[in-house]
Amino acid sequence: MSDGGWIILELRAVDTALAAPTAVRRLAAKYGFTFRRSLGQNFLIDGNILRRIIQAAEISHADTVIEVGAGIGTLTRALGSTAGRVLALEVDRRLEPILQETVCHYDNVEIIWEDALKLDWRRFRELYGLSRVKFVANLPYYITSPLLVNLFQQSSFLESITVMVQREVGERFTAEPGTKAYGTLTVLAGYYSEVEICQIVPPTVFMPPPDVESAVVKFTLRPYEAEAVDPALFWTTVKAAFSQRRKTLANSLASGLRPSVSKTEICNILHSCGISPERRAETLTVGDFVVLANQLAALGLRDGK
Repeated sequence: MSDGGWIILELRAVDTALAAPTAVRRLAAKYGFTFRRSLGQNFLIDGNILRRIIQAAEISHADTVIEVGAGIGTLTRALGSTAGRVLALEVDRRLEPILQETVCHYDNVEIIWEDALKLDWRRFRELYGLSRVKFVANLPYYITSPLLVNLFQQSSFLESITVMVQREVGERFTAEPGTKAYGTLTVLAGYYSEVEICQIVPPTVFMPPPDVESAVVKFTLRPYEAEAVDPALFWTTVKAAFSQRRKTLANSLASGLRPSVSKTEICNILHSCGISPERRAETLTVGDFVVLANQLAALGLRDGK
């Protein structure tokens, strides 16, 4: 991807035929389809943004890609035209006849009728023989946080995650310690990946338009410089620390990890890590949380138990 001319060539090959208001209206009218706000159905209608997603994800014909939320097939076709293999998940069976029309010419695309929030990703990986894949999606807002948390914790088969999300959520992933936006999502993303906001996207590029701005965010998966000896305990510790943001770290952890460990023990552990018990969770770096979780693990705590 370092050759600028090669990137341009790839972008020209992106199938953007469905990224237009007329295409969405035609398909909706033909199949009697109505948008469901409860499913977060906001379809992309801007070809330039579609190309930007493909560019950010650095898709090539050597890639296997997982998509969640195929919709009418807008991003699915773009991926089909640039990737070697596409596994597109969709939960709304009303879209089946539309997708049968829109992606039928792409024999490298498989539509999978599954709820991504209920999916066992390890089993999915085994079932489809996946090794290193890229995850690319225009995510329904309501599934963003739980889905990404699940993916991060089962991320050994993922090379990168490039997603369209609500701008506010995207900014949480890239927030700095000590800021209001810094929280559990920031720490988890920072532990598993390098995070970059690639593009801010206005509501006008969707049909129907959402109420807020969106952002294209890329997570490049990589091992963190300091490994958590028990990743599940690391996540439990982070959630406990942020469970009561207005309280001190000692109080939040003592409450969140009770009855496994007492407040006195928490204070001693924090001191041993060089962390004041009076600090608040949002002031700790990802590295601080790794050290803290590893100290808890050294005392025999396992996944908060």
